[in-house]
Amino acid sequence: MSIIILKPNKASYNTTKTFRPIVLLDTVSKLIEKVISHRLQFHLSANGFLDPNQLGGIRQRSTIDAGMYLTYLIRTGWTRECHTSVIAFDIA
Repeated sequence: MSIIILKPNKASYNTTKTFRPIVLLDTVSKLIEKVISHRLQFHLSANGFLDPNQLGGIRQRSTIDAGMYLTYLIRTGWTRECHTSVIAFDIA
């Protein structure tokens, strides 16, 4: 994306020499978006606005973390001599 910044003290903008095209880098905007996303997610989790059982799409709560938590629940059920079942759905 490029943005045109007009040069000062130009009476006419009919020629290309009177413009200053500036290209905004897409990577810079993605970087800013990522920083804001991480900070927002940090403040939401630090202030208790995220449900503790929410694992998807949150930093440091990956699929591996969900699997470890599921394994913990199953083994806890076994030690308490409970029957444990798991049903998984892949909803696309």
